[in-house]
Amino acid sequence: MRLTRPAAWACAILVASIGTASAGMISTTPAPATTSVLTVADTEMTVENSYGYANLRAKPSTSAKVLEKLNKGTKVTVVEKVGDWSHVKVGTTEGYVMTKLLK
Repeated sequence: MRLTRPAAWACAILVASIGTASAGMISTTPAPATTSVLTVADTEMTVENSYGYANLRAKPSTSAKVLEKLNKGTKVTVVEKVGDWSHVKVGTTEGYVMTKLLK
């Protein structure tokens, strides 16, 4: 997350989201050690699970907009892993897939 404080208001940028909040309500202490972001060197993985597909989402959340439905066997390039999610590239499209749906 990138945080700027131009006075009484702060602008926070996290992944692809931008928002503002009262600066007094935001702590700039580091994230807890339980937050895991693992940058990987463009690892290739394949959609492989019992559902037969995986949703490529705009953000790492099951409630985020579905960008594409990736069929079983689709190859993706993993850019980084964020908790239970993988930030992936499929052709020119980037998004998030639950890591457990990839092999």
